[in-house]
Amino acid sequence: MKVRKNIVLSEVADKELKEMAKYYKKPQSVLIEELLKEKFREYQVKKRMKAFNRIIKRADFFAGITKNKTFQELKEEQGSEY
Repeated sequence: MKVRKNIVLSEVADKELKEMAKYYKKPQSVLIEELLKEKFREYQVKKRMKAFNRIIKRADFFAGITKNKTFQELKEEQGSEY
């Protein structure tokens, strides 16, 4: 399903979009969608890397608590069935 959006571009951006559409032989809307998808993928990678880095920074803290034991060893100590 497609959704109609009205956007406002600078004259320069409009000219560049038209030029790219002509070069790639694609409608402007397709180019905008492709560029948006590309930027969204970049955003997702950055977001995941940020979360990963937060985990890594806290790893030392958790290593102190768990005394570098594996998850399995901790479960056995707790008598956990999971």
